[in-house]
Amino acid sequence: MRVAWFLLVLVPACSHPVDEPVSPDAENPKSPPSGGSSSSPASPAAAPSAGAAEVDARFAPLIASAYRDYKAWGRVDDELRWAPWLCRLPLPGRARMSAAEDGGHARKLYSVFAKHRDRYPLVQAEAPVSQPVGQALVKESYHPELVDAKEVPELPSHQPSGADGASGTPDHFDPYLRDGDRVYRASRFAGAYVVLKVAPETPGTDAGWVYGTVTPGGEVTSAGRVASCMGCHVSARHERVFGIAPAPSAAP
Repeated sequence: MRVAWFLLVLVPACSHPVDEPVSPDAENPKSPPSGGSSSSPASPAAAPSAGAAEVDARFAPLIASAYRDYKAWGRVDDELRWAPWLCRLPLPGRARMSAAEDGGHARKLYSVFAKHRDRYPLVQAEAPVSQPVGQALVKESYHPELVDAKEVPELPSHQPSGADGASGTPDHFDPYLRDGDRVYRASRFAGAYVVLKVAPETPGTDAGWVYGTVTPGGEVTSAGRVASCMGCHVSARHERVFGIAPAPSAAP
């Protein structure tokens, strides 16, 4: 059976719009993230969980494969890969706070990667943006760390924060989230949420969509028609993709 995979952003505990990763080595999908923060892998126990075990053996290899390769795709909001407005410097991808109030996504910071970045909706356009079979999205989830605002750079760095060892792709990322008078830093990596799209007629999928979660150590903990994810993504505007708003400072 030929399956084309498409990854989508997963929302905190799959209960609010947020987006997410995909990689091809199903047997050894270990690919810990690297970025502008000390996102050292947490123990597998702290990784995303879909509640009861929901692992469809037909799709677990696709989830593992996405997790292995997603770093090379780049963050969806990293302007280093896009032409910025006018002559200003391109802004880096930034940490965002999940809107979920409970579940695995609650109070987590996240950043989204997309295989087909040109089809990922960064703004809520008037018309829904269709997603191609083969699209893949991965959402890195981090534990937030409250930091002293005085220690945070006033402006995000415009220098690449490093490169993924496997792909050599620059990672342009601002790990700080300013929330009123508080500042949080994306610190410990909590795991990854994955949503991918295969042929719509593929049995065992959500109209072609497949969901999954991966621990910091690379273990696939859910794959297939994950109920907690489906319940949220069914309301997404761009098929099963929510999209994210651009940073306020990115406006012309």
